[in-house]
Amino acid sequence: MKQIRLGLVGAGVVGSNLLNLLDKKKAEIERLHQIQLQMHAIATRTPSKIAGLTKLSIGTDPLAVANDPNVDILIELMGGTTSALEVVQTALKNGKSVITANKALLSDYGDQIFQLAEEKGKFIGFEAAVAGSIPIIRSLRNGLAACDFEVVCGILNGTTNFILTKMEEENWDYEIALKKAQELGFAEADPTFDVEGIDAAHKISLLASLAFRNKISFRQLSVEGISKLKYIDITACKSLGYRIKLLGIAKKYENGILAKVHPTLIPLKHPLANVMNESNAVFYKSQEADAGMMTGKGAGGTPTASAVLSDIIYYGSKISEGSTKIERNFFPPAQVPTPENNRVRYYLRFSTIDRPGVLSEIARILGKNNISIASVQQKESESEPVNVIVVTHEAKEGDFQKSIQEIDDLKSLIKEKTVAIRLLEHL
Repeated sequence: MKQIRLGLVGAGVVGSNLLNLLDKKKAEIERLHQIQLQMHAIATRTPSKIAGLTKLSIGTDPLAVANDPNVDILIELMGGTTSALEVVQTALKNGKSVITANKALLSDYGDQIFQLAEEKGKFIGFEAAVAGSIPIIRSLRNGLAACDFEVVCGILNGTTNFILTKMEEENWDYEIALKKAQELGFAEADPTFDVEGIDAAHKISLLASLAFRNKISFRQLSVEGISKLKYIDITACKSLGYRIKLLGIAKKYENGILAKVHPTLIPLKHPLANVMNESNAVFYKSQEADAGMMTGKGAGGTPTASAVLSDIIYYGSKISEGSTKIERNFFPPAQVPTPENNRVRYYLRFSTIDRPGVLSEIARILGKNNISIASVQQKESESEPVNVIVVTHEAKEGDFQKSIQEIDDLKSLIKEKTVAIRLLEHL
């Protein structure tokens, strides 16, 4: 039975859960997969936190693990990009395969890492980097390898999904829901990475690159978060038959692949609309397999550790078999169309003064820019601002952006910046 020696760098919540899983499932893995997984070296900033989980001497220098000649697979759970990049590159140069849960690292520096891995003939496993316990990476690579995708999209951040769920269920505004998420440990003290869509953007860039076999850079994405949303948006959209979700979307057009992250109105009958709390989901549609969706826990110590361990078993088995067939992760750059001509529908909430003629001026500007109105709601208010809600017909993205800017510049009529949310595109 082949022994696969592991080196772990970073032993926080996910790392400690991984050590527990390795110990719990050791005998089962040996019986089912005919490999012996042996933790050989660990480095973490706080060795005392995992002292009871291993008999190994725990170090604090991750490069020592990356340079250890007795390690076959390095498991990178440090987070961040600067130190993690150095550690991963060092491990690859030293002939080790790498498993990581670090979506920011791969999104920002994937080209360098994947190219180096191919040059060295080593594996990179990153199932845990996107959507936690949902096995979407291997599904795109293997189970759906024959498919030509039209769209891949999903709820890829549990923090924002939890916040939006509580805003609806508890009648809370954004600030209250965020505070609750922080109290429960779903959101960081500085939640920017999650609530402004950055985390989801890193993930959809990875999914899109695999699905479309072309490199989609994080820097090519347009990204919007949920921090401008209010409870009135949740209730107004629900009354219209929609639920708001933060989606990462990658869609194929004739002139390229457009990827983006933004709040989206999803029809209540669509399966994505009913993924609640901290759960994640990935929806896809292809020419051959039509539509499908996978759901599950997108974060958390045990779900993420289970995805890491699955990669360890998968790539450990390949190493044991002596496989030299390296999966392709390094793709040519995608052609990315500008979104200005993309046709979309919008929910628009205008915060206006209480004066006759405001709605007609809004309608005039929209009409001037080739945007027609499908419905209008005006919420009664005893004080300003007054909320005017407009749902539009389909028009060009560029015309919407031009109209919104022009309307927001009406300082004598508009009290706050317009909240603009796209309706679900044809998926």
